Amino acid sequence: MHVKHRHFGIWRLLAMGLIVFGLLLLVRGTPASAHSDTVTYNYLAGSGLICPAGCPDVASAPNGDTITIAGSGTLSIHPNSVTGNGTFIHKDASGTVLGEGTWTAQQLLSFVSCGTSPAFPPNFEGGKALVRIHLSPSTGGAGFDAVLRITCLIGSPPASAKEGIRLDVQDVINFNKEVSGETLFIRTSS
Repeated sequence: MHVKHRHFGIWRLLAMGLIVFGLLLLVRGTPASAHSDTVTYNYLAGSGLICPAGCPDVASAPNGDTITIAGSGTLSIHPNSVTGNGTFIHKDASGTVLGEGTWTAQQLLSFVSCGTSPAFPPNFEGGKALVRIHLSPSTGGAGFDAVLRITCLIGSPPASAKEGIRLDVQDVINFNKEVSGETLFIRTSS
């Protein structure tokens, strides 16, 4: 979530607080060991408690095509692992739907945390994750492998970072510009 130039009403902060409290109740039954290097996050990309303000996430390719992504999952560091799924819609520059379907997370390639912000609950973190996913078109077929980049601007992200997603469908098309959307990493254990 991008903090700069955003006006949060008290109702939105209260709602987010209640949702976070509920999430904490769900995960409190599995306390983390103080000696563990494992860190686990829930991630949201154009879905969940960040909606409807920034849903879904949209990225564009140099030819004007866009990809719309919505989904969520979990990721863990040490050892790296990921789960998750969602939906996608690929449109050409004129808005014609070229493909749609679902995506499934397959491998966490990397995650870098950007930390937290006093404007949000302490377990909301910014960062950048690279996740290998598989796109399964609703029309069937083998589908496509891709790398999904999820960037959340909470904390201290690099100045050049932009909120949202990018998607590189290997050897097919690279949606390499964030257009709109919101993302979030929620630390559930450390």
